[in-house]
Amino acid sequence: MAIKIREASNISILDIEGKIDINSSEIIETVGWLTNTGKINILLNLENVELVDYSGLSILAIAYKNVVNHKGKMRFMHVSLPIIELFKIVKLESVFETYSDEESAISSFFDETAEKLLLRRKFKRLDIHISVKYKVSDGNKKPKTFDGKALNLSAAGTYVYTPYTFPINSQVDMKFNLPDSSGTFETTGRVVWLSDKELQPHYFPGMGVSFVHLTNEKEKAIIDFIDKNISYRTEP
Repeated sequence: MAIKIREASNISILDIEGKIDINSSEIIETVGWLTNTGKINILLNLENVELVDYSGLSILAIAYKNVVNHKGKMRFMHVSLPIIELFKIVKLESVFETYSDEESAISSFFDETAEKLLLRRKFKRLDIHISVKYKVSDGNKKPKTFDGKALNLSAAGTYVYTPYTFPINSQVDMKFNLPDSSGTFETTGRVVWLSDKELQPHYFPGMGVSFVHLTNEKEKAIIDFIDKNISYRTEP
């Protein structure tokens, strides 16, 4: 990963290239150096970022909190659809403001009423509130089953509001009933995010779960369900 710093309209722009993962602590260090020198309005350009994983999300969250603690603002631009979807799975889309171009992103620092230019979802996402049962995937044991609430749903994953969370990268088996549909929906997911109390007070505690090995039939069932209920989904 590489970072280049430039300035425009007194905004520090970080052009990031490569992968944002566990080896990307340079982002935290760079943002920390900027805030300590009085540069508290920071724009991250992710145009050349090919991947953000769960460790990368934590790094972005730490950098973001550092800026906020210094009474500054952080924005993101040129964010790819897969990364946008990851933000949504973990309920960070309402925290991380994303813009499709540099002009709009810079304007947002000065105009609080500027329209938030979010990229179109790779998968339609439905805000929902349904019960979900889940447990750690373990073929050799009978792990305890926990109860939670799924607060959103797409073919990519869901966010589970619950005090009973598992470590990041844990694989979980999930069961839930889609309203107005027969039978129980069963799938497997992987924990990609644990909610941050400071960033997500209304969704804490909880965890973002990305579906894995989702069959075409189950993916279609989720998409069809969302299409039927799309009028109930909150648009950004």
